[in-house]
Amino acid sequence: MCVNCQPLVKAIDAYLQKADDDLAKTLASEGYCQAKRTAKIIAELEDEVAAALVDERDYILEAAEQSADLASFAADIWPGVQLNDVLASKLAVIFAERFAAFMPEFAGYYLATLEQGLKVTRVSKRTTDWVENWSRELAGIMQLNSHKEINGILQQGLQEGVGINVFARNIMTSGIRNEYYKARRVALTEVLTAHRAAQQEAFMQSAATEEKMWRHTGIYINGPRPNHVAMDGQRVLKDKPYELAGADGRIYYPLFPGDTSLPAAERIECHCLSQPIVSEAVLGLSLEERKRLQQQALDKLDANWAAGYELRNQIMVCFPED
Repeated sequence: MCVNCQPLVKAIDAYLQKADDDLAKTLASEGYCQAKRTAKIIAELEDEVAAALVDERDYILEAAEQSADLASFAADIWPGVQLNDVLASKLAVIFAERFAAFMPEFAGYYLATLEQGLKVTRVSKRTTDWVENWSRELAGIMQLNSHKEINGILQQGLQEGVGINVFARNIMTSGIRNEYYKARRVALTEVLTAHRAAQQEAFMQSAATEEKMWRHTGIYINGPRPNHVAMDGQRVLKDKPYELAGADGRIYYPLFPGDTSLPAAERIECHCLSQPIVSEAVLGLSLEERKRLQQQALDKLDANWAAGYELRNQIMVCFPED
């Protein structure tokens, strides 16, 4: 998690304002394909996430109304409210359904820019696994953050000796719980992440794509990250991660810019993309031969994923989590 996200929050606030003015135009200028379609998906995801967050807020407020005072709510009801909160499960379904539909569609768009005539009929198991795992993880992070926000309001209320009505009003008006802003932020951030994951999937299905290159777009709101500017032009094999020197001094190995393996400080407000390095010799092959190579690449991806999955299961059996 981000230790000091205030500069990042200010940056994404500015970006959201710019995006609200003309989101599709902004995305297109940054190099994202199907900008208008993307803007529509962001808006739809925003609505779904906001609805889930509002439902959770109402659930907490209804529970608070059952208490005579704030102290009894904190001691007797709040622990159970957190335990029985279904926000994470709701969001996990929303994200999984949205991104499962997004991946083949947008991988197909990116593949079409690489090799004329090729289509994406399905995505690799590695990508479907990423969708499922990240959907759950992201949903869990959002529920945990939500509980921390409410707990902060609760503790402040206990210190000030306020009643249930004031506590409820603080939840509604403090500005900390801005469900629609949070929904907008997560929708924008994660749809752009899904874009880059779909682009990586297209690279892997394209035999003509041999390498990828980190490209800093030069488009920013709050000033570019110097370490991301330094990444511009770094080339690696398409199936290998980049080597990113983090602002915190650590070295990270993202498969693509904005990779979910990165900390928030390296993901939020990142506009970088990958650029394919293609083989003209492969592009000169017949469409049928390139389709055969695409299927061969997809089969290899799935075989490698299955082998890794089996190895992870064996490790879990030998060294179960505590």
